[in-house]
Amino acid sequence: MAYSMEDVSGMSGVSLSELGQYAEKGLLNPSFVGQDEDVYYEKRELLRLQQILFCKEVGMEVEEIGPMLRDAPRDMIRIMQQHRIEMLEKALHLHGLIQTLDKTISHLRGEQDMDEHELYAGFSNKGRHPLLMNKTTSDHAAKNDYSEQMQTTETNQKYNANAPEPSTLPEAQEMKSKEDFLDSQAKIDRIHLDLQGAIENGLTPDSSEVQQIIGRHLEWIKGYYTPTAEIYRDLANLYVEHKNFRQMYDGYHPKLAEFLRDGMMIKAEQDLS
Repeated sequence: MAYSMEDVSGMSGVSLSELGQYAEKGLLNPSFVGQDEDVYYEKRELLRLQQILFCKEVGMEVEEIGPMLRDAPRDMIRIMQQHRIEMLEKALHLHGLIQTLDKTISHLRGEQDMDEHELYAGFSNKGRHPLLMNKTTSDHAAKNDYSEQMQTTETNQKYNANAPEPSTLPEAQEMKSKEDFLDSQAKIDRIHLDLQGAIENGLTPDSSEVQQIIGRHLEWIKGYYTPTAEIYRDLANLYVEHKNFRQMYDGYHPKLAEFLRDGMMIKAEQDLS
């Protein structure tokens, strides 16, 4: 079935001008021009538009999207599976923040005690550090930090007066470039392939070799947010219970989902608890 430009705009929420821009840039060309001289799109073009929108959702600029688009179904599936992983992991991150909200509300109502460190569970700020119990040392460190910050600020102002202001978002929330996205995809694919090899070689999830691979998986996750032990365990269970994850992992090895889950459970207990 063919759809006019107005139809596609209405169902996708993409404006007519944006559709025109995609055509100008060669990202999305109409399927054909009708006798009424209107342009029409078919299923193939609708799927391509969906790819464009997914790329924008993960922070890619329009100029970066072209090389990411695929026409072969198998390649499209691989890219979309990566999109799904990133979005589900962000959903788990939000789940962790919701848990912190719930605990805080319960604490304010006088229903439960809450440790000071629990106030910040789930946030992606990597600048947190253990409390310095010695006040003198703490004050000295604070003064040094302030001095270093002032020196850095003065240096930046001197040599980068015309530079754009840096982003105020945490590093893990910065929009990814095309190269970042491709690198992230290659890393997680390599991790899955190495775990597949570990299964085929008869290794167990608690072996040092497998735990080293799981450590790389944890570092990959930290590229998006820093999980607590509970969130990492939740993610491990999600890999097994969610049918879309299962389908992806089964493509590597029918035992990979459970193998990865078991390895993550051990890693959470040893390194995150």
